[in-house]
Amino acid sequence: MKRTTRLLLISDTHVPADRVPQVISIIGPLAKGCERILHAGDIACTELLDALAELAPVDAVFGNMDPEPVRQRLSEQRILSIQGRSIGLIHGWGSAQDLARRVAERFTGPDGSLSLDALVYGHSHAAAIEHCQGVLVVNPGSPIDKRFAPFRSVAYLHLGEKIEAEIVKLRG
Repeated sequence: MKRTTRLLLISDTHVPADRVPQVISIIGPLAKGCERILHAGDIACTELLDALAELAPVDAVFGNMDPEPVRQRLSEQRILSIQGRSIGLIHGWGSAQDLARRVAERFTGPDGSLSLDALVYGHSHAAAIEHCQGVLVVNPGSPIDKRFAPFRSVAYLHLGEKIEAEIVKLRG
């Protein structure tokens, strides 16, 4: 039986350096037992990346609202290999309508197939779990800002015999 690996998925934190402790107070307890943190962009400051790295190894991409210091440290999209699984990581852009399909297209091969096991994206602030071409596609929402969503949230990705995701609604 394959060991299950748990990843914490976050996106759209949008915080300046002076609010990093507030974000870590929210994310810290959620990161316990997670082997990695995946941040799908709109981080806003490099200080948050450094603070998250104290909780668990971090893989991240920049988002459309990230300033130059964040963009210099990160790429726009990545494909990660974790537990023998291929996971795409991207922020997203434009309207929230049909966003999952549009971000998935960025990872589509020349033959039109999506050769990932899972895809994590952000941008809309609205948590979602869906499938695109048989691939699990997850938007963790935002742990800070529910301006475009009914609640604040993060997500977990469980990599084991199967790949499963769960949305965690945050209070407040």
